[in-house]
Amino acid sequence: MTNRWGCDSDTGVLRDVALRTPEHFRWFGANAVAKESLRKGIAFDEKRAAEQHRGFVAAFEEAGVTVHMTEADPTLQYSVYTRDPAIVTPWGVLIGQMYREQRRGEVASHVRFHGAVDLPIWNWVTAGSLEGGDVHLIKPGVAAIGVSGNRTSNEGAAQARAWFEAEGWECRLVPIAEHFLHLDLLISMVNERLALVCTEVLEDDVVDWLAGHGIEAVATTYKEAMRLACNCLSLGGDRVISSAEAGDVNARLRALGITVYDPELTMFTLAGGGPRCLSQPLKRDPQG
Repeated sequence: MTNRWGCDSDTGVLRDVALRTPEHFRWFGANAVAKESLRKGIAFDEKRAAEQHRGFVAAFEEAGVTVHMTEADPTLQYSVYTRDPAIVTPWGVLIGQMYREQRRGEVASHVRFHGAVDLPIWNWVTAGSLEGGDVHLIKPGVAAIGVSGNRTSNEGAAQARAWFEAEGWECRLVPIAEHFLHLDLLISMVNERLALVCTEVLEDDVVDWLAGHGIEAVATTYKEAMRLACNCLSLGGDRVISSAEAGDVNARLRALGITVYDPELTMFTLAGGGPRCLSQPLKRDPQG
């Protein structure tokens, strides 16, 4: 791993994370979840979004994670979801390619941020699209990439898989339907032994593949997935950040001995992004 930065899994103890304030955040029909919220006439509340994001930051601080705020840009309404433009790996940052025109500019601010903190670029996707919500570092040496055909295209996923494989990693491509946005609506790592998995949607062979790597599925439903209840961020040490809206899922995790931080995040989950989407891990304790 790089000396200061790097993640060789999604479950090592999180030390540093990149977030972005929601000062320019506004809803638009960026995805199926946001479109449904708008169709129902649910109103975006700028003040409430700011309060909820402060609670999100406070959860990281309570957990002992150093928070880095990336550059805000008034032209980028959805850039609060720092997961999508880039993924920090053991070898540096993998810069993706955003699918939607309204979000493509987010890559620039991340490149500037990574340069300012001396986080080297490992690779940069040039074949199709690839977004960070689809990339999972399951454990050291094993990755999964969700492929919907748009947010992450077949070409972008294949290019990234080749780079992981060149480093000696196994990398599985997981086909998903477009309306699920990213794979992290259906899978989120909890710790090295557990993952939230939408077993109603994912094929049995994906669940079996996870089990073959020693990862037990904490089952979630289709409805829970579409409410972003399957979208959590592992903090390492049997701790996660979830959201207050994922009450039933949080109860299941607590029954398994997991410490759950659960700030209210409705202004973000109703727009299509949960705790994992809102955060870009920069440094985790190595597990490999």
